[in-house]
Amino acid sequence: MKAKEKKLARKLRRAGWSVRTIAKQIACSKSSISTWVRDIPLTTEQIKRLKSNQDKARAKAAQHPNSPKQKWLRIRTEIAEKSSREIPIKFSKLDLKILGTALYWAEGYNASRHVFLFANSNPNMIKIMMKFLKDICRVPKEKVKGRINIHPHLDLEKAERFWLRVTKISKNNLNKPLLAVSKASKQKRDSLPLGTFNIIVCDVVLASRIKGWIKGLAKWAVGAAG
Repeated sequence: MKAKEKKLARKLRRAGWSVRTIAKQIACSKSSISTWVRDIPLTTEQIKRLKSNQDKARAKAAQHPNSPKQKWLRIRTEIAEKSSREIPIKFSKLDLKILGTALYWAEGYNASRHVFLFANSNPNMIKIMMKFLKDICRVPKEKVKGRINIHPHLDLEKAERFWLRVTKISKNNLNKPLLAVSKASKQKRDSLPLGTFNIIVCDVVLASRIKGWIKGLAKWAVGAAG
């Protein structure tokens, strides 16, 4: 038995060292170290420190350029970058009509016969719908109303400044914000610090046209499935 190494291992263990670190320090196997020090209890503080050090070590290892996490991050990033170049920077009017109609079909409020209502928390999605209204639906900017849905404890003024920049509509066109908290969102009330923005256009003709375009997409879907 390595008496000298065992004595040192027990000393280091009493000082709160981990089995792995002791094994590296005195060049012995972890199984030997574990056997030598298994009767030495650690204090609560030492256990906390060990766990903290282990967490730090794992985090550091995960950030290493050759770690599996970093390798897969590079692979995913490369795939995403390559795929993004497959989408054109500029769309034709037909492309934009189909895109806007599909988004409204998926995310808009289709129950009303009189109102166009689209809500989303993603500013790029809101920008697409604003361009759809302007270029395809020919809706004047002054006719577009907005409303912010946000939790009461968040910064409403900051959210207003943000969404006005995104939509470029007048502050006078903002309806009274909705500050209610739903039961479903109580556990994630800070996940949307700028809330959700609603684009509102009261226009029965517009609502009817978009419903017609949605029907056209639905017919295409039936034909494609066949």
